Amino acid sequence: MKPRILIISPVTPYPVHHGAGSAIYGYIRALRLEFDITFVGFCPPRHMQQAQAGLDVLCQKAYLFKLPEARHLDAFGTIPYLFSNLQSDAMHRLVDRLLAEEDFDLVEVEYLGMADYAQGARCPRIIRAHVQEWLHYYINFQQTHGLGTRLEHLFWSVDAVKHNRAALESFDWVLVTSEEERQWARNFVPSVKAEALPFILMDCGYYTPAPQPPRNKQLLFVGFLPHTPNTDALLYFIREEWPLLRKLDPEARLSVVGEGASNALRGVMYDYGVDYLGFVEDLRTLYANTRVYIAPVTCGRGIRTKIVEAMTAGIPVVCNSFAPAGLGLLPDQHVIVRDTPRESVEAIQKLLVDDQHWLALRDRARGWVENCYGLQKVGPRIARRYLQFLEKSKWEAA
Repeated sequence: MKPRILIISPVTPYPVHHGAGSAIYGYIRALRLEFDITFVGFCPPRHMQQAQAGLDVLCQKAYLFKLPEARHLDAFGTIPYLFSNLQSDAMHRLVDRLLAEEDFDLVEVEYLGMADYAQGARCPRIIRAHVQEWLHYYINFQQTHGLGTRLEHLFWSVDAVKHNRAALESFDWVLVTSEEERQWARNFVPSVKAEALPFILMDCGYYTPAPQPPRNKQLLFVGFLPHTPNTDALLYFIREEWPLLRKLDPEARLSVVGEGASNALRGVMYDYGVDYLGFVEDLRTLYANTRVYIAPVTCGRGIRTKIVEAMTAGIPVVCNSFAPAGLGLLPDQHVIVRDTPRESVEAIQKLLVDDQHWLALRDRARGWVENCYGLQKVGPRIARRYLQFLEKSKWEAA
């Protein structure tokens, strides 16, 4: 009989419609070989039926809830304002009932904003966390304009520090994205049991790179557009870099994939000749016809899973130095990193015309993904590590 794990998540991993879901999807696929999984998470109503059907195949049980619509400021509460939209009374009641009535061997919480859902667990608890969230908000505080906006980001940073420390103190194991984040966790709580494990697992059999560079000069941006860092990044590229590239190479084309674009953003894309495709469930055909993937993200928390997905599909990536933070990528070996509009445009244009340069970067990036984030190679190691967590916890409790 397999050990049982309860996974509590702020997003549904299926169908994958943004980066956080992709990260959780890979872990569920790896863990299901060794564990019976019960999944509880939020899901957009439009995906509810499809998500339930898919998760019923992947998990022993799956419970989905509508995400609360609004954040609530409570100066006396323990939940930071930024996480208050993850608090569902209905989900809390279900999780409390599951923890009281069923015998789980492990409970895993995805992301710090969901930490309080696991308070009633009677078994070892794991949290997968981005412990530098406060730093991203502090960077936003430094970069934004306007006193009110800057104070807001500063408040979020301080609030996140307090909440992060409390969460790290309470969990048995903390899984982070990199050794740098592990050190940050130890700085917060010296006694924390933090470990760096690959945060995302990519199915390298699902994405097959094209044998040769596509002939069309297609650029691609993929992102969940209600997420402000994605919208800001796209607007920046369209306004600052896209005109320079079109002047340098009039044959270049840019397509944008992602649900939730506002009317204002749609208008900007139309004005600048950008193709907006909306939500695309299966990106493989589009990836096979894309020459360059762009990632001009300059703020936000977490890691950019779409960068790794593009590399898995065999598309060279051009980004700034902020975007690949936490992934362990080497600039100009795995991705092209440029921080000024002119340098970025020149790097993109070279990839549009130089096949040998394109192939060399593509091959290095794909090989790196297979070894560091490939579901086929890394997935079994993740599952074994979870079994070791369980055995170690039993030994310590004996």
